[in-house]
Amino acid sequence: MQSFKQSKKLLYFSLKREKIKLLFWLTGCLSFVLIGIIAFVFIYDDPIDRQAMVGAMSNPAMEALFGKVIGIDNYTIGAMYSHTMTVMTLSLISISAILLVVRNTRLEEEEGMIEVFRALPTGKLAHTTSAMTLLAIYNIILAVLSTIILIAFGDNSMDVNGAVLTGVIYGLVGIFYGSVALLFSQLSSSSRNATMYSLLFLGLTYLMRIIGDTGIEWLSWMSPLGLLYRTKPFVTNDWMPVLLILIGTFLFISIAFVLQNYRDLGSGLLPSKAGNRSASKLLKTVPGLALNLLKTPLLIWTLSLIVLGVTYGSVMGDLETLIAGNEVIGKIIENNPEQNIVKQFIAIILGLLSIATVIPVVQILMKLYSEEKKGRSVYLLVGKHSRNYVLGVFVALSFLSSLLLQTAQVTTFALAVMTTQVKGVVFTDILLSGLAYLPALWTMIGLVVLLFGWLPRMIFSTWILLGFSFVILYFSNLFDIPEWLKGISPFYHVPDVLAGEMGFISLFVLLILGILFSFIGFIGFIGFNKRDSIT
Repeated sequence: MQSFKQSKKLLYFSLKREKIKLLFWLTGCLSFVLIGIIAFVFIYDDPIDRQAMVGAMSNPAMEALFGKVIGIDNYTIGAMYSHTMTVMTLSLISISAILLVVRNTRLEEEEGMIEVFRALPTGKLAHTTSAMTLLAIYNIILAVLSTIILIAFGDNSMDVNGAVLTGVIYGLVGIFYGSVALLFSQLSSSSRNATMYSLLFLGLTYLMRIIGDTGIEWLSWMSPLGLLYRTKPFVTNDWMPVLLILIGTFLFISIAFVLQNYRDLGSGLLPSKAGNRSASKLLKTVPGLALNLLKTPLLIWTLSLIVLGVTYGSVMGDLETLIAGNEVIGKIIENNPEQNIVKQFIAIILGLLSIATVIPVVQILMKLYSEEKKGRSVYLLVGKHSRNYVLGVFVALSFLSSLLLQTAQVTTFALAVMTTQVKGVVFTDILLSGLAYLPALWTMIGLVVLLFGWLPRMIFSTWILLGFSFVILYFSNLFDIPEWLKGISPFYHVPDVLAGEMGFISLFVLLILGILFSFIGFIGFIGFNKRDSIT
Protein backbone atom coordinates (compact mmCIF):
# COMPACT_ATOMS: atom_id res chain seq x y z
CA MET A 1 0.00 0.00 0.00
CA GLN A 2 3.01 2.30 0.37
CA SER A 3 3.22 2.46 -3.42
CA PHE A 4 -0.11 4.34 -3.50
CA LYS A 5 0.59 6.73 -0.61
CA GLN A 6 -0.69 10.33 -1.13
CA SER A 7 -2.67 9.38 -4.27
CA LYS A 8 -5.64 11.41 -3.03
CA LYS A 9 -3.63 14.62 -2.61
CA LEU A 10 -2.08 14.22 -6.06
CA LEU A 11 -5.58 13.73 -7.47
CA TYR A 12 -6.70 17.05 -5.96
CA PHE A 13 -3.63 18.69 -7.48
CA SER A 14 -4.39 17.21 -10.93
CA LEU A 15 -8.05 18.24 -10.73
CA LYS A 16 -7.11 21.82 -9.93
CA ARG A 17 -4.61 21.99 -12.78
CA GLU A 18 -6.73 20.18 -15.40
CA LYS A 19 -10.20 21.54 -14.64
CA ILE A 20 -10.31 24.06 -17.52
CA LYS A 21 -9.08 21.60 -20.16
CA LEU A 22 -11.41 18.90 -18.89
CA LEU A 23 -14.31 21.34 -18.97
CA PHE A 24 -13.58 22.20 -22.61
CA TRP A 25 -13.33 18.55 -23.61
CA LEU A 26 -16.45 17.66 -21.64
CA THR A 27 -18.38 20.52 -23.23
CA GLY A 28 -17.21 19.52 -26.71
CA CYS A 29 -18.11 15.84 -26.34
CA LEU A 30 -21.50 16.57 -24.76
CA SER A 31 -22.26 19.19 -27.44
CA PHE A 32 -21.56 16.52 -30.06
CA VAL A 33 -24.07 14.21 -28.36
CA LEU A 34 -26.64 16.99 -27.90
CA ILE A 35 -26.44 18.30 -31.46
CA GLY A 36 -26.69 14.77 -32.82
CA ILE A 37 -29.83 13.80 -30.95
CA ILE A 38 -31.58 17.13 -31.50
CA ALA A 39 -30.76 17.01 -35.22
CA PHE A 40 -32.20 13.51 -35.63
CA VAL A 41 -35.35 14.22 -33.64
CA PHE A 42 -35.92 17.47 -35.50
CA ILE A 43 -34.91 16.45 -39.02
CA TYR A 44 -36.00 12.81 -39.25
CA ASP A 45 -39.27 12.79 -37.35
CA ASP A 46 -41.03 11.25 -40.39
CA PRO A 47 -40.71 7.40 -40.51
CA ILE A 48 -40.76 7.53 -44.32
CA ASP A 49 -37.64 9.73 -44.36
CA ARG A 50 -35.90 7.40 -41.94
CA GLN A 51 -36.74 4.31 -43.96
CA ALA A 52 -35.43 6.00 -47.09
CA MET A 53 -32.17 6.50 -45.21
CA VAL A 54 -31.79 2.74 -44.70
CA GLY A 55 -31.32 2.09 -48.40
CA ALA A 56 -28.92 5.00 -48.81
CA MET A 57 -26.84 3.94 -45.80
CA SER A 58 -26.59 0.29 -46.88
CA ASN A 59 -23.52 0.63 -49.07
CA PRO A 60 -19.80 -0.03 -48.40
CA ALA A 61 -18.87 3.66 -48.19
CA MET A 62 -21.50 4.45 -45.54
CA GLU A 63 -20.77 1.23 -43.64
CA ALA A 64 -17.08 2.15 -43.53
CA LEU A 65 -17.95 5.55 -42.08
CA PHE A 66 -20.71 4.61 -39.63
CA GLY A 67 -20.93 0.82 -39.41
CA LYS A 68 -23.50 -1.67 -40.62
CA VAL A 69 -27.09 -0.45 -40.48
CA ILE A 70 -28.89 -1.65 -37.37
CA GLY A 71 -32.63 -1.78 -36.80
CA ILE A 72 -33.36 -2.09 -40.54
CA ASP A 73 -36.91 -3.36 -40.03
CA ASN A 74 -37.76 -0.57 -37.60
CA TYR A 75 -35.35 2.32 -38.19
CA THR A 76 -36.41 4.50 -35.29
CA ILE A 77 -34.73 7.69 -34.06
CA GLY A 78 -32.93 5.58 -31.45
CA ALA A 79 -31.67 3.08 -34.04
CA MET A 80 -30.62 5.92 -36.35
CA TYR A 81 -28.72 7.69 -33.58
CA SER A 82 -27.03 4.48 -32.48
CA HIS A 83 -26.08 3.66 -36.07
CA THR A 84 -24.69 7.01 -37.20
CA MET A 85 -23.32 8.53 -33.99
CA THR A 86 -21.78 5.67 -32.00
CA VAL A 87 -18.47 5.16 -33.81
CA MET A 88 -17.82 8.90 -34.26
CA THR A 89 -18.56 9.71 -30.61
CA LEU A 90 -16.48 6.78 -29.34
CA SER A 91 -13.53 7.97 -31.44
CA LEU A 92 -13.81 11.55 -30.16
CA ILE A 93 -13.95 10.43 -26.53
CA SER A 94 -11.00 8.07 -27.08
CA ILE A 95 -8.83 10.90 -28.36
CA SER A 96 -9.64 13.05 -25.33
CA ALA A 97 -8.77 10.16 -22.99
CA ILE A 98 -5.43 9.45 -24.70
CA LEU A 99 -4.36 13.09 -24.49
CA LEU A 100 -5.46 13.31 -20.85
CA VAL A 101 -3.49 10.26 -19.72
CA VAL A 102 -0.28 11.05 -21.61
CA ARG A 103 -0.40 14.67 -20.42
CA ASN A 104 -0.76 13.61 -16.79
CA THR A 105 1.81 10.81 -16.83
CA ARG A 106 4.56 10.77 -19.43
CA LEU A 107 4.57 14.50 -20.18
CA GLU A 108 4.81 15.44 -16.49
CA GLU A 109 7.64 12.95 -16.18
CA GLU A 110 9.50 14.72 -19.00
CA GLU A 111 8.97 18.11 -17.39
CA GLY A 112 10.44 16.93 -14.10
CA MET A 113 7.23 17.19 -12.05
CA ILE A 114 7.16 13.51 -11.05
CA GLU A 115 10.75 13.74 -9.85
CA VAL A 116 9.62 16.50 -7.48
CA PHE A 117 6.69 14.37 -6.28
CA ARG A 118 9.00 11.38 -5.73
CA ALA A 119 11.21 13.53 -3.51
CA LEU A 120 8.21 13.95 -1.20
CA PRO A 121 6.66 11.17 0.93
CA THR A 122 4.58 9.76 -1.95
CA GLY A 123 4.28 6.24 -3.29
CA LYS A 124 5.90 5.14 -6.54
CA LEU A 125 2.51 4.48 -8.16
CA ALA A 126 0.66 7.37 -6.50
CA HIS A 127 0.94 9.78 -9.42
CA THR A 128 -0.15 7.19 -11.98
CA THR A 129 -3.05 6.18 -9.73
CA SER A 130 -4.19 9.79 -9.45
CA ALA A 131 -4.01 10.19 -13.26
CA MET A 132 -6.14 7.09 -13.88
CA THR A 133 -8.59 8.14 -11.15
CA LEU A 134 -8.90 11.53 -12.85
CA LEU A 135 -9.57 9.72 -16.14
CA ALA A 136 -12.26 7.61 -14.45
CA ILE A 137 -13.95 10.67 -12.90
CA TYR A 138 -13.96 12.50 -16.24
CA ASN A 139 -15.47 9.56 -18.10
CA ILE A 140 -18.04 8.77 -15.42
CA ILE A 141 -19.28 12.37 -15.52
CA LEU A 142 -19.35 12.17 -19.33
CA ALA A 143 -21.32 8.91 -19.17
CA VAL A 144 -23.89 10.24 -16.70
CA LEU A 145 -24.46 13.54 -18.51
CA SER A 146 -24.69 11.79 -21.90
CA THR A 147 -27.36 9.48 -20.49
CA ILE A 148 -29.32 12.44 -19.12
CA ILE A 149 -29.12 14.26 -22.48
CA LEU A 150 -30.38 11.22 -24.40
CA ILE A 151 -33.29 10.70 -22.01
CA ALA A 152 -34.20 14.39 -21.94
CA PHE A 153 -33.99 15.14 -25.67
CA GLY A 154 -34.69 11.77 -27.26
CA ASP A 155 -38.07 10.54 -28.44
CA ASN A 156 -40.11 7.57 -27.20
CA SER A 157 -37.98 5.09 -29.17
CA MET A 158 -35.01 5.92 -26.89
CA ASP A 159 -35.70 3.95 -23.73
CA VAL A 160 -33.83 4.34 -20.44
CA ASN A 161 -32.00 1.01 -20.87
CA GLY A 162 -30.60 2.11 -24.23
CA ALA A 163 -29.67 5.57 -22.90
CA VAL A 164 -27.83 4.07 -19.92
CA LEU A 165 -26.03 1.59 -22.20
CA THR A 166 -24.99 4.43 -24.51
CA GLY A 167 -23.65 6.43 -21.59
CA VAL A 168 -21.78 3.39 -20.28
CA ILE A 169 -20.02 2.66 -23.59
CA TYR A 170 -19.13 6.36 -23.92
CA GLY A 171 -17.49 6.35 -20.51
CA LEU A 172 -15.95 2.90 -20.90
CA VAL A 173 -14.26 3.58 -24.24
CA GLY A 174 -12.44 6.55 -22.72
CA ILE A 175 -11.15 4.47 -19.82
CA PHE A 176 -10.11 1.67 -22.20
CA TYR A 177 -8.10 3.86 -24.57
CA GLY A 178 -6.75 5.77 -21.57
CA SER A 179 -5.39 2.46 -20.26
CA VAL A 180 -3.83 1.85 -23.70
CA ALA A 181 -2.17 5.28 -23.47
CA LEU A 182 -0.90 4.41 -19.97
CA LEU A 183 0.67 1.22 -21.33
CA PHE A 184 2.39 3.06 -24.19
CA SER A 185 3.59 5.66 -21.67
CA GLN A 186 5.58 2.88 -19.99
CA LEU A 187 6.94 1.52 -23.26
CA SER A 188 7.79 4.80 -24.99
CA SER A 189 10.78 7.02 -24.36
CA SER A 190 8.81 10.29 -24.67
CA SER A 191 5.31 11.71 -24.37
CA ARG A 192 5.39 12.44 -28.09
CA ASN A 193 5.92 8.75 -28.92
CA ALA A 194 3.37 7.64 -26.34
CA THR A 195 0.74 9.89 -27.92
CA MET A 196 1.66 8.80 -31.43
CA TYR A 197 1.56 5.07 -30.62
CA SER A 198 -1.74 5.44 -28.77
CA LEU A 199 -3.36 7.34 -31.65
CA LEU A 200 -1.96 4.81 -34.13
CA PHE A 201 -3.52 2.04 -32.04
CA LEU A 202 -6.84 3.91 -32.17
CA GLY A 203 -6.46 4.32 -35.94
CA LEU A 204 -5.64 0.64 -36.35
CA THR A 205 -8.70 -0.44 -34.38
CA TYR A 206 -10.82 1.98 -36.43
CA LEU A 207 -9.43 0.43 -39.63
CA MET A 208 -10.12 -3.06 -38.29
CA ARG A 209 -13.70 -1.98 -37.63
CA ILE A 210 -14.04 -0.71 -41.21
CA ILE A 211 -12.68 -3.92 -42.74
CA GLY A 212 -14.84 -5.99 -40.41
CA ASP A 213 -18.06 -4.09 -41.16
CA THR A 214 -17.47 -4.19 -44.92
CA GLY A 215 -16.13 -7.74 -45.24
CA ILE A 216 -14.15 -9.79 -42.69
CA GLU A 217 -16.55 -9.64 -39.74
CA TRP A 218 -14.26 -11.21 -37.12
CA LEU A 219 -11.89 -8.22 -37.44
CA SER A 220 -14.68 -5.95 -36.28
CA TRP A 221 -15.14 -8.13 -33.20
CA MET A 222 -11.41 -7.77 -32.47
CA SER A 223 -11.68 -3.97 -32.55
CA PRO A 224 -12.87 -2.24 -29.34
CA LEU A 225 -14.79 0.28 -31.49
CA GLY A 226 -16.45 -2.50 -33.49
CA LEU A 227 -17.16 -4.47 -30.34
CA LEU A 228 -18.84 -1.55 -28.56
CA TYR A 229 -20.80 -0.70 -31.72
CA ARG A 230 -22.34 -4.17 -31.44
CA THR A 231 -24.01 -3.25 -28.17
CA LYS A 232 -26.65 -1.68 -30.48
CA PRO A 233 -28.28 0.71 -27.98
CA PHE A 234 -32.02 1.31 -28.53
CA VAL A 235 -32.18 -1.79 -30.76
CA THR A 236 -30.96 -4.96 -28.98
CA ASN A 237 -29.20 -3.38 -25.96
CA ASP A 238 -26.54 -6.10 -25.77
CA TRP A 239 -24.39 -5.70 -22.64
CA MET A 240 -21.95 -8.55 -23.37
CA PRO A 241 -19.39 -6.36 -25.26
CA VAL A 242 -19.26 -4.06 -22.20
CA LEU A 243 -18.04 -6.98 -20.08
CA LEU A 244 -15.35 -7.89 -22.64
CA ILE A 245 -14.06 -4.30 -22.79
CA LEU A 246 -13.99 -4.14 -18.98
CA ILE A 247 -11.77 -7.24 -18.93
CA GLY A 248 -9.48 -5.70 -21.55
CA THR A 249 -9.28 -2.43 -19.61
CA PHE A 250 -8.36 -4.19 -16.38
CA LEU A 251 -5.70 -6.18 -18.24
CA PHE A 252 -4.07 -3.10 -19.82
CA ILE A 253 -4.05 -1.16 -16.55
CA SER A 254 -2.56 -4.11 -14.63
CA ILE A 255 0.22 -4.60 -17.18
CA ALA A 256 0.99 -0.86 -17.20
CA PHE A 257 1.29 -0.72 -13.40
CA VAL A 258 3.57 -3.78 -13.37
CA LEU A 259 5.78 -2.35 -16.12
CA GLN A 260 6.14 0.95 -14.29
CA ASN A 261 7.95 -0.89 -11.50
CA TYR A 262 10.51 -2.21 -13.99
CA ARG A 263 11.57 1.00 -15.70
CA ASP A 264 13.69 3.93 -14.65
CA LEU A 265 12.19 7.39 -14.29
CA GLY A 266 12.39 9.30 -17.58
CA SER A 267 13.03 6.23 -19.74
CA GLY A 268 10.89 3.79 -21.69
CA LEU A 269 11.05 0.01 -21.83
CA LEU A 270 11.27 -0.01 -25.61
CA PRO A 271 14.79 0.82 -26.92
CA SER A 272 15.12 4.36 -28.24
CA LYS A 273 16.11 4.93 -31.82
CA ALA A 274 19.79 5.79 -32.12
CA GLY A 275 20.20 9.43 -33.07
CA ASN A 276 22.82 11.07 -35.25
CA ARG A 277 26.13 12.16 -33.80
CA SER A 278 25.48 15.73 -34.88
CA ALA A 279 22.47 17.71 -35.99
CA SER A 280 21.88 18.26 -39.69
CA LYS A 281 22.38 21.69 -41.19
CA LEU A 282 18.61 22.02 -41.62
CA LEU A 283 17.91 21.17 -37.97
CA LYS A 284 20.27 23.95 -36.90
CA THR A 285 17.91 26.48 -38.48
CA VAL A 286 14.59 27.72 -37.08
CA PRO A 287 12.58 26.35 -40.08
CA GLY A 288 14.30 22.98 -39.72
CA LEU A 289 13.58 22.85 -35.99
CA ALA A 290 9.94 23.79 -36.57
CA LEU A 291 9.53 21.08 -39.22
CA ASN A 292 11.18 18.51 -36.94
CA LEU A 293 8.76 19.35 -34.14
CA LEU A 294 5.69 19.27 -36.39
CA LYS A 295 6.45 16.61 -39.01
CA THR A 296 4.67 13.74 -37.25
CA PRO A 297 1.38 15.53 -36.41
CA LEU A 298 1.33 17.15 -39.85
CA LEU A 299 1.77 13.76 -41.53
CA ILE A 300 -1.02 12.24 -39.43
CA TRP A 301 -3.32 15.18 -40.12
CA THR A 302 -2.57 15.06 -43.86
CA LEU A 303 -3.54 11.39 -44.05
CA SER A 304 -6.60 11.97 -41.86
CA LEU A 305 -7.88 14.87 -43.97
CA ILE A 306 -7.34 12.92 -47.19
CA VAL A 307 -9.26 9.97 -45.77
CA LEU A 308 -12.01 12.37 -44.64
CA GLY A 309 -12.21 13.86 -48.13
CA VAL A 310 -12.39 10.46 -49.80
CA THR A 311 -14.99 9.22 -47.32
CA TYR A 312 -17.38 12.13 -47.79
CA GLY A 313 -16.82 12.29 -51.52
CA SER A 314 -17.59 8.61 -52.04
CA VAL A 315 -21.13 8.92 -50.66
CA MET A 316 -22.26 11.71 -52.97
CA GLY A 317 -23.72 9.22 -55.43
CA ASP A 318 -26.49 8.29 -53.01
CA LEU A 319 -27.09 11.85 -51.89
CA GLU A 320 -30.31 12.58 -53.75
CA THR A 321 -31.92 9.46 -52.27
CA LEU A 322 -30.61 10.48 -48.87
CA ILE A 323 -32.01 14.02 -48.76
CA ALA A 324 -34.75 14.17 -51.37
CA GLY A 325 -38.06 15.40 -49.96
CA ASN A 326 -36.72 16.21 -46.49
CA GLU A 327 -37.82 19.77 -45.76
CA VAL A 328 -35.49 20.31 -42.81
CA ILE A 329 -32.40 19.31 -44.79
CA GLY A 330 -33.65 21.59 -47.53
CA LYS A 331 -33.60 24.45 -45.02
CA ILE A 332 -30.12 23.52 -43.78
CA ILE A 333 -28.64 23.75 -47.26
CA GLU A 334 -30.88 26.69 -48.18
CA ASN A 335 -32.41 24.60 -50.95
CA ASN A 336 -32.81 26.60 -54.15
CA PRO A 337 -35.03 24.77 -56.67
CA GLU A 338 -33.15 26.49 -59.51
CA GLN A 339 -29.85 24.86 -58.47
CA ASN A 340 -28.63 21.28 -58.28
CA ILE A 341 -29.37 20.02 -54.76
CA VAL A 342 -26.21 17.90 -54.81
CA LYS A 343 -24.11 21.00 -55.56
CA GLN A 344 -25.69 22.80 -52.64
CA PHE A 345 -24.91 19.93 -50.30
CA ILE A 346 -21.33 19.66 -51.60
CA ALA A 347 -20.88 23.34 -50.73
CA ILE A 348 -21.84 22.57 -47.11
CA ILE A 349 -19.45 19.60 -46.99
CA LEU A 350 -16.60 21.71 -48.36
CA GLY A 351 -17.19 24.20 -45.55
CA LEU A 352 -17.05 21.44 -42.94
CA LEU A 353 -13.87 20.01 -44.47
CA SER A 354 -12.31 23.48 -44.44
CA ILE A 355 -13.12 23.89 -40.75
CA ALA A 356 -11.37 20.56 -40.13
CA THR A 357 -8.28 21.89 -41.95
CA VAL A 358 -8.09 24.81 -39.52
CA ILE A 359 -7.25 22.46 -36.62
CA PRO A 360 -3.73 21.36 -37.74
CA VAL A 361 -3.01 24.81 -39.20
CA VAL A 362 -3.74 26.53 -35.88
CA GLN A 363 -1.86 23.86 -33.93
CA ILE A 364 1.35 24.90 -35.69
CA LEU A 365 1.20 28.31 -34.01
CA MET A 366 0.02 26.80 -30.75
CA LYS A 367 3.16 24.65 -30.80
CA LEU A 368 5.22 27.84 -30.58
CA TYR A 369 3.07 28.89 -27.61
CA SER A 370 3.63 25.56 -25.84
CA GLU A 371 7.39 25.76 -26.48
CA GLU A 372 7.46 29.25 -24.99
CA LYS A 373 5.38 28.11 -22.02
CA LYS A 374 7.88 25.32 -21.33
CA GLY A 375 10.77 27.79 -21.53
CA ARG A 376 12.32 26.26 -24.66
CA SER A 377 11.77 29.06 -27.18
CA VAL A 378 14.00 31.34 -25.09
CA TYR A 379 17.01 29.42 -26.44
CA LEU A 380 16.12 30.62 -29.93
CA LEU A 381 15.50 34.19 -28.86
CA VAL A 382 18.72 34.68 -26.88
CA GLY A 383 20.77 33.93 -29.99
CA LYS A 384 20.99 35.77 -33.27
CA HIS A 385 17.34 35.19 -34.21
CA SER A 386 14.87 38.02 -33.64
CA ARG A 387 11.36 37.52 -32.33
CA ASN A 388 9.94 38.59 -35.67
CA TYR A 389 11.97 35.92 -37.45
CA VAL A 390 10.99 33.09 -35.10
CA LEU A 391 7.30 33.98 -35.17
CA GLY A 392 7.48 34.61 -38.91
CA VAL A 393 8.80 31.08 -39.54
CA PHE A 394 5.86 29.49 -37.71
CA VAL A 395 3.36 31.83 -39.41
CA ALA A 396 4.85 31.00 -42.82
CA LEU A 397 4.70 27.28 -42.03
CA SER A 398 1.08 27.64 -40.91
CA PHE A 399 0.24 29.56 -44.08
CA LEU A 400 1.97 26.99 -46.34
CA SER A 401 0.33 24.08 -44.49
CA SER A 402 -3.13 25.62 -44.97
CA LEU A 403 -2.52 25.78 -48.71
CA LEU A 404 -1.15 22.24 -49.01
CA LEU A 405 -3.63 20.55 -46.65
CA GLN A 406 -6.66 22.28 -48.13
CA THR A 407 -5.56 21.49 -51.68
CA ALA A 408 -4.88 17.84 -50.84
CA GLN A 409 -8.17 17.37 -49.03
CA VAL A 410 -10.34 19.18 -51.59
CA THR A 411 -8.62 17.40 -54.49
CA THR A 412 -9.22 13.94 -53.02
CA PHE A 413 -12.80 14.93 -52.17
CA ALA A 414 -13.40 16.13 -55.75
CA LEU A 415 -11.86 12.97 -57.23
CA ALA A 416 -14.04 10.81 -54.97
CA VAL A 417 -17.13 12.76 -56.04
CA MET A 418 -16.21 12.22 -59.70
CA THR A 419 -16.06 8.44 -59.18
CA THR A 420 -19.72 8.47 -58.09
CA GLN A 421 -20.69 9.98 -61.47
CA VAL A 422 -22.86 12.72 -59.97
CA LYS A 423 -24.60 14.65 -62.74
CA GLY A 424 -23.94 18.36 -63.24
CA VAL A 425 -20.82 18.52 -61.04
CA VAL A 426 -17.42 19.44 -62.51
CA PHE A 427 -14.07 18.64 -60.88
CA THR A 428 -12.64 22.15 -61.33
CA ASP A 429 -15.73 23.77 -59.77
CA ILE A 430 -15.36 21.64 -56.63
CA LEU A 431 -11.64 22.40 -56.46
CA LEU A 432 -12.14 26.16 -56.82
CA SER A 433 -15.02 26.13 -54.33
CA GLY A 434 -12.80 24.44 -51.75
CA LEU A 435 -9.83 26.74 -52.38
CA ALA A 436 -12.12 29.76 -51.95
CA TYR A 437 -12.06 28.95 -48.20
CA LEU A 438 -8.33 29.73 -47.96
CA PRO A 439 -8.82 33.41 -46.97
CA ALA A 440 -11.07 32.25 -44.12
CA LEU A 441 -8.30 29.89 -42.97
CA TRP A 442 -5.78 32.72 -43.18
CA THR A 443 -8.05 34.96 -41.11
CA MET A 444 -8.03 32.29 -38.39
CA ILE A 445 -4.23 32.25 -38.58
CA GLY A 446 -4.20 36.02 -38.16
CA LEU A 447 -6.43 35.77 -35.09
CA VAL A 448 -4.12 33.21 -33.48
CA VAL A 449 -1.09 35.43 -34.18
CA LEU A 450 -2.92 38.38 -32.61
CA LEU A 451 -3.72 36.41 -29.45
CA PHE A 452 -0.21 34.98 -29.29
CA GLY A 453 1.27 38.44 -29.49
CA TRP A 454 -0.95 40.26 -26.99
CA LEU A 455 -2.96 37.69 -25.00
CA PRO A 456 -1.06 34.39 -25.25
CA ARG A 457 -2.99 32.72 -22.44
CA MET A 458 -6.22 33.30 -24.39
CA ILE A 459 -4.95 31.57 -27.51
CA PHE A 460 -7.15 28.51 -26.92
CA SER A 461 -10.27 30.68 -27.30
CA THR A 462 -9.68 30.22 -31.04
CA TRP A 463 -11.43 26.86 -30.71
CA ILE A 464 -14.58 28.66 -29.53
CA LEU A 465 -14.69 30.70 -32.74
CA LEU A 466 -14.06 27.55 -34.76
CA GLY A 467 -16.97 25.77 -33.03
CA PHE A 468 -19.16 28.84 -33.57
CA SER A 469 -18.22 28.81 -37.27
CA PHE A 470 -19.32 25.17 -37.48
CA VAL A 471 -22.71 26.00 -35.94
CA ILE A 472 -23.21 28.97 -38.28
CA LEU A 473 -22.24 26.96 -41.35
CA TYR A 474 -24.48 24.02 -40.53
CA PHE A 475 -27.45 25.57 -38.75
CA SER A 476 -27.62 29.22 -39.83
CA ASN A 477 -30.38 28.54 -42.36
CA LEU A 478 -32.32 26.34 -39.97
CA PHE A 479 -32.71 28.96 -37.26
CA ASP A 480 -33.41 32.68 -37.45
CA ILE A 481 -29.87 33.90 -36.71
CA PRO A 482 -29.21 37.63 -37.32
CA GLU A 483 -26.90 38.47 -40.21
CA TRP A 484 -24.47 40.37 -37.98
CA LEU A 485 -24.05 37.29 -35.81
CA LYS A 486 -23.44 35.10 -38.84
CA GLY A 487 -20.85 37.61 -40.04
CA ILE A 488 -18.62 36.92 -37.03
CA SER A 489 -17.62 33.65 -38.68
CA PRO A 490 -14.92 34.11 -41.37
CA PHE A 491 -16.37 31.11 -43.21
CA TYR A 492 -19.74 32.83 -43.66
CA HIS A 493 -18.24 35.29 -46.15
CA VAL A 494 -16.80 32.66 -48.50
CA PRO A 495 -18.56 32.72 -51.90
CA ASP A 496 -20.29 29.59 -53.21
CA VAL A 497 -18.43 28.93 -56.45
CA LEU A 498 -20.63 25.94 -57.24
CA ALA A 499 -23.63 28.29 -57.28
CA GLY A 500 -21.85 30.77 -59.56
CA GLU A 501 -21.16 33.41 -56.89
CA MET A 502 -17.56 34.07 -57.91
CA GLY A 503 -18.26 37.60 -59.11
CA PHE A 504 -16.87 41.05 -58.37
CA ILE A 505 -18.46 41.29 -54.91
CA SER A 506 -17.12 37.88 -53.88
CA LEU A 507 -13.64 38.75 -55.10
CA PHE A 508 -13.84 42.00 -53.14
CA VAL A 509 -14.82 40.11 -49.97
CA LEU A 510 -11.90 37.72 -50.48
CA LEU A 511 -9.55 40.69 -50.90
CA ILE A 512 -10.84 42.29 -47.69
CA LEU A 513 -10.32 39.01 -45.82
CA GLY A 514 -6.76 38.80 -47.13
CA ILE A 515 -6.04 42.36 -45.98
CA LEU A 516 -7.65 41.61 -42.62
CA PHE A 517 -5.39 38.59 -42.15
CA SER A 518 -2.28 40.69 -42.93
CA PHE A 519 -3.34 43.48 -40.58
CA ILE A 520 -4.21 41.16 -37.68
CA GLY A 521 -0.94 39.28 -38.14
CA PHE A 522 1.06 42.53 -38.15
CA ILE A 523 -0.53 43.62 -34.85
CA GLY A 524 0.34 40.24 -33.34
CA PHE A 525 4.00 40.68 -34.28
CA ILE A 526 4.03 44.06 -32.52
CA GLY A 527 2.58 42.53 -29.36
CA PHE A 528 5.10 39.67 -29.35
CA ASN A 529 7.97 42.18 -29.50
CA LYS A 530 6.55 44.24 -26.62
CA ARG A 531 5.56 41.58 -24.12
CA ASP A 532 7.68 39.48 -21.77
CA SER A 533 8.00 35.73 -22.09
CA ILE A 534 5.03 33.92 -20.50
CA THR A 535 7.43 31.86 -18.39
